[in-house]
Amino acid sequence: REIRCRNPPPSRPRKRRGGNRRNDDKDGGAVPEEEDEGDKYTNVIVMGGQQIRDYFWAHYKPQMLDRSQPPSLSAAADWALRLGAQKHESRIFAALTDNYQIWDYSSALLVRSGILRFQPWIARDVEERIRVDTSDLPLDVSYDAMHVRRGDKLESDARTFVRRYWDDSGMYDEETGGMPRNYIPFAHYLAQFDDGAACGEDEDEAPPRLVYVATDDPGEVRREIAEDLPEDMEGNPVLVAANGCRIKFRFVFGRPPSEGDEEASSSIMAYHIDGDVSKGDCEDRYARNIAGIADLMILAKANIFVGEFNSNWGRLVRAFRLRVNDSTKVMNGARPVLTKGEMRIAWGHKHQGPPGW
Repeated sequence: REIRCRNPPPSRPRKRRGGNRRNDDKDGGAVPEEEDEGDKYTNVIVMGGQQIRDYFWAHYKPQMLDRSQPPSLSAAADWALRLGAQKHESRIFAALTDNYQIWDYSSALLVRSGILRFQPWIARDVEERIRVDTSDLPLDVSYDAMHVRRGDKLESDARTFVRRYWDDSGMYDEETGGMPRNYIPFAHYLAQFDDGAACGEDEDEAPPRLVYVATDDPGEVRREIAEDLPEDMEGNPVLVAANGCRIKFRFVFGRPPSEGDEEASSSIMAYHIDGDVSKGDCEDRYARNIAGIADLMILAKANIFVGEFNSNWGRLVRAFRLRVNDSTKVMNGARPVLTKGEMRIAWGHKHQGPPGW
């Protein structure tokens, strides 16, 4: 459905039809205001989430990726300029033909230009949430971050990858479909920090690695840490690397989205806005949104991010970590066109595309 919205100048009073009459007629109906010559109008298409995706695929996606003829090249350069690109960056963008590079470059421009920004009250509440959540995570020091997405994904998108993981481990029963757990273990995410480096002589004296954990399944993840990982003399969880080195960790979890019912806050569904009325009122849903956005910001700023792109949240984190490569050599065809904050993929596709793809 398409509607037409008026954007009136803020300083000029509105004229109403019928002189000084109120904007309600005697039958209770609204009396439309008169149109002034200086009025500006915007056509707005009202859509649901799936409608937006369908419209994007059918209408905008082919235009955004088209580099076949000269008009499409100039259109791509103009698009880049509107996203905040410099002149030379717009030429680089117009010359890109790889779909993934086009999306990544546009994502990096969006992040840099600040087009993606929060409403003031959202920014305020997210900042407060981060301030409280990071009381155990000093953001002025180097830290790493992990995103462990489970929930409904285990019954849909992630199911094939989970089965493949346990099959590769020799622990999947083909006949019954049985496996030790219906998810990929937390220890597998931790293994991404094993870069094969030689053990240091002062390994036991080294401080633990500080890692922020964002997950919709904190209760189970905490249980895995307690039961699956050994500890050092100081109680720090330890991962034994493939070469026998011991990597110490200190994990920080954010607060539950909604304070109150401890049992409900520890459940997977307490971390998702989708669902029926049993998931709380608008304030509860708002709290979950703020908690999720705060996690997103913390993940985006981490030194190393470990996660997967099966989740749209993981793809958003990736988008926020993209940076345009400002090397002059890129103009002459050098690659990559982007630099990325270090990201290590625990499982699944190495590059799934932008959020909503």
